[in-house]
Amino acid sequence: MSHFYLSHVRTVDEEWVAAFFHDLCRAVAERTGRSPDAVGVRGSPQSSDVSVDLLGRSTILVVLHSPRYFTQSYCRAELSYFQRRLNMQRSRTGRSADAVVPVMWEPDPAHALDAVVPYQPLSVRSEAYRLDGLLHLLRLKARYRSEYEKVLRALTDRIVAAAEELPEVHGFDATGSHSPLGAPAPAGSQAVSFVVASTAQKDVPGERHSHQYYGNTPLDWSPYAPGEHEALISLVKNTATALDFTATVLPLDEETVDRISREQDPEQLVVLLVDAWVALRREEHRLLAAVDERNPEATTALEPRARDDTESAEQAVVLDELLNRALPLMRGRNSEYERWGLPDVESFTSSLRKVLIRLQNEALKSMEAVRSPATPTDGLHTFPLLGRYSS
Repeated sequence: MSHFYLSHVRTVDEEWVAAFFHDLCRAVAERTGRSPDAVGVRGSPQSSDVSVDLLGRSTILVVLHSPRYFTQSYCRAELSYFQRRLNMQRSRTGRSADAVVPVMWEPDPAHALDAVVPYQPLSVRSEAYRLDGLLHLLRLKARYRSEYEKVLRALTDRIVAAAEELPEVHGFDATGSHSPLGAPAPAGSQAVSFVVASTAQKDVPGERHSHQYYGNTPLDWSPYAPGEHEALISLVKNTATALDFTATVLPLDEETVDRISREQDPEQLVVLLVDAWVALRREEHRLLAAVDERNPEATTALEPRARDDTESAEQAVVLDELLNRALPLMRGRNSEYERWGLPDVESFTSSLRKVLIRLQNEALKSMEAVRSPATPTDGLHTFPLLGRYSS
């Protein structure tokens, strides 16, 4: 295990970042008795690749924040990965951990550090650091050597004090063609995965004669706009973004079901977008049943069934029975809004917004219950919440 992973904007100020990384490794090594080469790691300075292996073997993430930090996908990925490790650790143990340390590399005039990174920033008694940041101290090290040493000592204290070994997060893939669970997300944004339970046109069940709603892949399913592939995906992503969610769209397959079933993270929200006709296929029927058994506070389903789809209207009784058999738990739950047989884009969008807000609130309740299992005898302890939640 490495003591820390240094997350920063690459190819910019590389000389200064390298100098700071060297000094920090030396300071941590002196305190721990380890080799400087073994206490810290960072991504390749000239590459945007994200090493899950290095992140998973590090105890702390040191964030060198600057105005450009959240514009870089690899920076968001690194922070997101540690946030998910923290979420999983809290859900398992109820304990918080000081595992993300934001350091002000350059001041951001538009955003205070504690407002954009939801973790305790490095605290240093240095007016120069507070006003101008660490990079300024490095550039004028001859003048600010004592201030720079204060930053090193304070950061080393935080790193050495961290003893909580966070669990690894499975399902993270920073290089995949589509973003799986754990994909990069802007800091403070709630992640939601949309699982599309449909088929490619070539795999449509024989009983289904209207093929115009399908495309080359299951993600091309377009129930409200025949022939306009990815119309549904665009709609759900836009709706989620408007509510401050980061949306991932996945097909219903063995890999996706394995991820969402194994993860069971109360903050990992899943919305199943189901084409009732797909339940005619034996394999998809089995996969739907597996999703149906997932944590109900973090999972729900929406079923588009356009009124213009006359074939589906004629087979409404059959389709309802298919859904009853494939998703008995979801179909049996009472809800204050419509989720099944949504006839048009307007009703679908309205229901989707309600679903996302409800899931968000349920996730918040679940995390609060995990983090506050009982009132200790020595008083109340609270844990900081990660992310923003809609009311």
